[in-house]
Amino acid sequence: MTESMGRTDNMKEIPLRGFAIRPLLQGILGEKYCSANRIVVLDDSPSEIKVAVPERSLACIDEIRKVLPRQKRIDLYLGDQMEIEWVFVRGYDLYDLNHSC
Repeated sequence: MTESMGRTDNMKEIPLRGFAIRPLLQGILGEKYCSANRIVVLDDSPSEIKVAVPERSLACIDEIRKVLPRQKRIDLYLGDQMEIEWVFVRGYDLYDLNHSC
């Protein structure tokens, strides 16, 4: 257990207040997968993908690696669970009820 957590201990924290979901970026990993696991895709380039997750999870990293090309690096950020939840609430609020922040 300590070995698996050791590889994710050096994750950088990132504030997500005011961040907006971009469906095209979420689609890289799959919108349903990202929504179910509360993963926010921040950026995508040919060499790396930047992703914010609510907790340190080695299983999550392994699953993301399965859908990406081998040469693409995953830059993982740790986001606050409440901020990530609000990103999803605001991003998929069809009736624009939660945009008054």
